[in-house]
Amino acid sequence: MNDELSGQLVASHWRIPEYALDSLWLETESEALQTTGATGLFELTVPAPMLTLRWGGDSGPALARFRWQADNLGWDGSARIGGYVDALHLTSLERSELAVAVLTIGGQPLRPGAVVYPDMHARNRVPYPVPSFEDGLADDVAEDVTTWLAPEDSPLMTLAQDALMNKLRVYCFGHLAAAAGGWHWHFGLPILLESITLFAP
Repeated sequence: MNDELSGQLVASHWRIPEYALDSLWLETESEALQTTGATGLFELTVPAPMLTLRWGGDSGPALARFRWQADNLGWDGSARIGGYVDALHLTSLERSELAVAVLTIGGQPLRPGAVVYPDMHARNRVPYPVPSFEDGLADDVAEDVTTWLAPEDSPLMTLAQDALMNKLRVYCFGHLAAAAGGWHWHFGLPILLESITLFAP
């Protein structure tokens, strides 16, 4: 797959969960197409420098943004969205005492390579870059609404509630839930929230 039309969505070390196999679509400036199989194979009709990953259909919510690269786009199930916390809902799961927070985030995917906080390999290099909310957004992608999940006692919920009450802008980072966790039986789009960044007004 070294041409400019045939590609693979996922990185070599990861596979798409079975529940998500029929739900992933790639959008370019000229077309939208569904990926196939556990590695997310696809075939463009026109070369595209940028691709947007959508959930559930060609008009579904955007999860991530990619630059074209040969072989595979390197997706590992992650979602990276910038926007606002529009709603926060607490619920319990059927046949379980587990309480879950469901965040509704209205926003756009982050640009490929956008970094708000250094990863573990770069944290010993200071000063850290000052994050800019607007600079990280893929502003050519229309705003969508995504739902994110976290245990109700997670410290992330304290920040999310603060962002909701004070209308603060946020970056949300997470991954599709593994099939073994069973989240997909309860939620149509099971993104597990792993980190959140709040920005001053």
